[in-house]
Amino acid sequence: MELTDAVGLAVSETVTNVVIHAYVGREPGRVSVRCQSDGERMIVEVIDEGVGFEARRDSPGVGHGLALVGALVQTLEVAPRSDGPGTVVTMSFGGPVPAPELSGLESLCRLAVENVADASCLDVVGEGVLRRVTAEVAGDAEATAWLRGALPPAKPGTATWAALREGGARLVVHDPSVARSPGGAGERLGLAWWVSVPLEGPDGAPMALWGFGGRLGQRPIPSGDVLRALADAGRSDLTQETQQAVLRARLALG
Repeated sequence: MELTDAVGLAVSETVTNVVIHAYVGREPGRVSVRCQSDGERMIVEVIDEGVGFEARRDSPGVGHGLALVGALVQTLEVAPRSDGPGTVVTMSFGGPVPAPELSGLESLCRLAVENVADASCLDVVGEGVLRRVTAEVAGDAEATAWLRGALPPAKPGTATWAALREGGARLVVHDPSVARSPGGAGERLGLAWWVSVPLEGPDGAPMALWGFGGRLGQRPIPSGDVLRALADAGRSDLTQETQQAVLRARLALG
């Protein structure tokens, strides 16, 4: 997606969110959009004078609209205004992604595909939304490109939902009697199962989600030993090559 298209869509989704939610139960108010450059990056702020908002109780994030925004931008910050009621949504576009703490985690997708899965992805967790960092589908360049650009799912019934809300490595196995979500990863990739592993940051909260799965008739469902190893790994510093080497050995044995 071109930068101008990403900016336009992200701003449109954010302003729409303000129009629908910010002034519920009160008189309509203002919404302002400010834009400035910061070196190679473009910084866009959407500011309202409304009631503010927080993560929904029925979702680990802030809803589909801002989840889409999170997939389009490089950074996303949602904060109350310091000069009165309302919310400031700050988005950045272009330039390098400022996430040095995630350096080295991209190799987890390759580790999964080499040992236990047909497809894998890595999503950053920030401000209640997920943003895809990378993805890989074994032997399928077209599917890899699609998965890298797909919006990370986080709704009830998914492994992603369970991992974000409850922690630990979460496994979901496809029930053939239940229709798949049209256009979703399960349908597009023909997945039989999917595992989502929350990777904890220094504060103990998820900083990223590592997901991987097997296509129908291909990779077997991971054993309980593998799931326990993954849950333990999520609480380790997987940016370290030594930690990944230990996990690789445990996955191979599982």
